[in-house]
Amino acid sequence: MRIFLTGGSGTLGKRLVMDRLRRGNEVLALTRSRSRFMDRLGGAADSQPGKLEVIEGDPTVPGDWQLKVDGCDTVVHLAGAGVLDKRWTQAYQKTIRDSRVDSTYQVVRAIKQASQRPRVLLNASAVGFYGNRDDRQLDETDERGEGFLADVCAEWEAEAMKAQAACRVVCMRLGMVLDHEGGAMPRILRIFRWGLGGRLGHGRQYVSWITSQDVIAMIEHFFRKADIRGPVNVVSPDPVTNRIFTRELARILRRPALFPAPAFALKLALGGASKVVLDSQRVIPKVVQSTSFEWMSPTINRGLRATVRESSSDPDKPLCGMVVIDIDSLSPGSPLLRRVLRKIDEFGARVVMATSMGPEGAREFLTQSVVDCPVISADGAVIIQRDDKAVLHSSTISPDIQMKVLSSLSGGGSGLEVTLEDLTGKRIVSRQPTDIQPIKDCIRMRLSGPVEALDAILGTIGPELWQPGHVQVHRDRPGRVDILSGMAERSVAVQWLTRRWGLDRQQVQSILTDVRSSGLAQWSGHAIALKNASEQVAAYCDKKLELSGVDGVADAVDSIL
Repeated sequence: MRIFLTGGSGTLGKRLVMDRLRRGNEVLALTRSRSRFMDRLGGAADSQPGKLEVIEGDPTVPGDWQLKVDGCDTVVHLAGAGVLDKRWTQAYQKTIRDSRVDSTYQVVRAIKQASQRPRVLLNASAVGFYGNRDDRQLDETDERGEGFLADVCAEWEAEAMKAQAACRVVCMRLGMVLDHEGGAMPRILRIFRWGLGGRLGHGRQYVSWITSQDVIAMIEHFFRKADIRGPVNVVSPDPVTNRIFTRELARILRRPALFPAPAFALKLALGGASKVVLDSQRVIPKVVQSTSFEWMSPTINRGLRATVRESSSDPDKPLCGMVVIDIDSLSPGSPLLRRVLRKIDEFGARVVMATSMGPEGAREFLTQSVVDCPVISADGAVIIQRDDKAVLHSSTISPDIQMKVLSSLSGGGSGLEVTLEDLTGKRIVSRQPTDIQPIKDCIRMRLSGPVEALDAILGTIGPELWQPGHVQVHRDRPGRVDILSGMAERSVAVQWLTRRWGLDRQQVQSILTDVRSSGLAQWSGHAIALKNASEQVAAYCDKKLELSGVDGVADAVDSIL
């Protein structure tokens, strides 16, 4: 994908540039100052697979930069002077307006003049469009409000929509963006860490917010969803009052919030800009909620925790080198899961998945997840990656032990089914146990049948194979017994990976649900149980969450990193 971007020196612009370069895209970034832009990136772009071209120019006036739009797939227009950067003098209000409206006019001109036009224009806007609306719930169908910001947003969007004859247009009405590097959050965090935080004004005004991570993910969503067009609220589904925002941030930082800032003081200090923090906009992302988008931080607690974590350096917190995730209850096609896995990778930790699935099912999960990481499959019998030939480690059942198990089946009676599975995932299934022979590289023997027959078999092999530890036996699924090598255990597989990567036990963080991960819960440096975890595994975990599935994994990753 070839992307033309304005506003690349801003916090969101920088994050978007790095996200697209990591994906291998070509980014053409328009900036007034090449040196400032490159300083903001700090050399991080050099190691990415994508291509970056920096173009110097002023988006509010015509120039050669407009020729660069030709041939791009997408235009993302984020440029605009910060509304809280300076006091709102008459001159600065003109700067706020012109930096948005005039630049959008020039971007639309460039799109219309291109011989090969982009497919979509994503144009920034803001929830300031709605004005001060108290506690009324607002969505994209609501009319514009009153005031300077509402007027600017309306004019801004009107200019962008003039491009709709040439391409699809999305006007992104951004809420307050939570990011530890830019916007209002660095100042807010600094004040609260000093213990000087408090509500703004009466605190009943609503704050519509979103994390920068979710903004970047939503932009990707807009690229892919061709039916999304027009105004779209780019906010979380959890708008909160300033009082609640203040209380949650103080609780997360473990600081008091005893110093409210009266409305009159804010007006004296900020002038007209005080409306940004005192106006109430209870905005709902109705358009996005009607699609398949999943938020990394859907609640204010999650959003603030993620922002605080990224801004902190806690020497007492264990370094995370590996995150192990039970995946049997997860959907591999979830966009949220893909973003969680990418987040772990960007943090610098390794992702490892654990499952009862055999190698074939594990590889299919990786393919659907669009990720390639080690998977501990068959409950620790084999560690694979997406490449069909990549078997990193295995613990197989010897032909001698296979024969001893098969010999014990003659006393199990009728109704038994035997499955032998090898390293490649190939299976041999038989309802005539006496006719089956040991196979090469066997990772698992599965016996299915009546409870009485399985009891009899375990009674036979117990003293010779199970109790001495020559085999592992799992009998937590009804009517089924899984027999593995004595060394085939999820925690043993993780230990093998830690040795290979030079990690220690304290660097291993696990997110668990399956009873077969009980040993892993005991061995990991830190283990988190999701809501749907078995009681046995939860008993060994350091923490249990109130969420399950992919949402639970996202919450756990937030707390780990």
